[in-house]
Amino acid sequence: MVWAGSCLSYSVQRDGSPSISRDELSQATEAAFRAWQEAQCPSTGAPPSISVSDAFGPAICGRVEYNPRQANANIIVIRESWEEGARNVLALTTTSFSTVTGELFDADIEVNGSQPISAGPLEPNLFDLQSILTHEAGHFFGIAHSNKGLPDCRSGATMCPHYVPGIDDFQTLDEDDVAAICTVFPPERNAPACDPRPHLGFSPECGLDPMTGAGCSLAVSAGPWSARGVTAFALALGVAVARRRRTGQRAQKLA
Repeated sequence: MVWAGSCLSYSVQRDGSPSISRDELSQATEAAFRAWQEAQCPSTGAPPSISVSDAFGPAICGRVEYNPRQANANIIVIRESWEEGARNVLALTTTSFSTVTGELFDADIEVNGSQPISAGPLEPNLFDLQSILTHEAGHFFGIAHSNKGLPDCRSGATMCPHYVPGIDDFQTLDEDDVAAICTVFPPERNAPACDPRPHLGFSPECGLDPMTGAGCSLAVSAGPWSARGVTAFALALGVAVARRRRTGQRAQKLA
């Protein structure tokens, strides 16, 4: 799965949450995407041939969806309520793409606000919002989980599927992450001119004819390795052929 264009847009959902304000979510999201865009590709030292920005302002719609016949938005949203069976999931990215070409059409990121997440100073029992969003931004770009650094994700890649509280290591990319983004979007790629509009145009509103699905997640880890986290990751991979459950990175295939 890959974005065909040279630039993208995202829209932070306007409501925020009782625990994290929209401004805090916006700042952490911007920093997360900047980490990927400013990577220096090994071959040339140039950045990847993709950029992303908050080009159209906040989204009113808070629903994860793709509208196959009308305008869309790639939303970033925080939810205080989360599925009972996936409470160990910190965040989830849902992507929609063509089964013919593999082109990505839409990506939405949900952050699990029922977890102890901090947008400010970290404490041993808190998860870092920017670290979480940097991981999910990787999924937004179409990058899968890394197995580098397992079972000790503290020394592994940002795309490691498990995250230990009290650290902010995922804010910066590992060489494995840089290799991934530079492989998918090499600096020399001949991409179309920048057009940040989502597929079929931008709309901050929910659609009338949406496709909804489920996706690939970053799981809570109580230590270097979590059996629950492994289960969440396995589920996310297992349903990738249609709709993925709410356990990390969802994908919807479109004709």
